[in-house]
Amino acid sequence: MRFIFALPVWLMLADMACTFVLNVMQSFASGRKTAPRSDGLPVSPETAFDGLQVLANGGMVLVIGYGLFVLLRLNRTVPRGEAVPLGVAATLGLLAVLSFSLVSVWEWGWALARLAGGEPAVSAANPRYLAAAVCQPLIAFLCLWRLAGWYRIAKRQEKAADVYGAAQ
Repeated sequence: MRFIFALPVWLMLADMACTFVLNVMQSFASGRKTAPRSDGLPVSPETAFDGLQVLANGGMVLVIGYGLFVLLRLNRTVPRGEAVPLGVAATLGLLAVLSFSLVSVWEWGWALARLAGGEPAVSAANPRYLAAAVCQPLIAFLCLWRLAGWYRIAKRQEKAADVYGAAQ
């Protein structure tokens, strides 16, 4: 059952990796095109901006990807009743995951309201984007659910440690 809950996370990780690879390949392909040398500049602005886009996309993939791996770890440990320590980096990764995925809950709410009103609000023209859009609210709910379970287990362990410490 744990795999079913983790499936949207794995699909999002695969989509992010695929998108990043496509972005890098597109950047290299556009870098091979030679700019007209009317001004004598050896580097065109497009080449520099394509590199910045790859760097920004790579940074986002690292941060969100790390947060998704932390979520997978929580998905593995919380059902077992373990509260693994979450450091600053793990907390920031989960916060980044929540900041991107909670927005999709809001957007899906409005899309479903428009669909109920008879407006076409969801497009299946690009199945990859639709699959990613469907996975994002599921990731948000999984993250909130596992964080609530982690908090409950951590408080229980803290209380047990206090009782054990007071008994000695």
